[in-house]
Amino acid sequence: MSRAFLKENDDQQSYLEWQKLLKDREELLRILEKKRKYLLEDPAAESIPEEKRQEMVAKYESEAEEVKRLLDEMLAEIRTP
Repeated sequence: MSRAFLKENDDQQSYLEWQKLLKDREELLRILEKKRKYLLEDPAAESIPEEKRQEMVAKYESEAEEVKRLLDEMLAEIRTP
């Protein structure tokens, strides 16, 4: 096989892996935001002790911020020549 063909396959494989990671992170962000919204807005969440609920909200917000940062980094990479 020619090196150009192998390089093209490697590039394609890398891109597919990058796309999967992007989708996974976007899905994780949606889940974290949904959990946070549940804790803040759903009446059923009131059964959770207030202190514990606030800890969970803070944890989900922190994790969501980290995922957003990682997504921003990934998207910045594709804009850089």
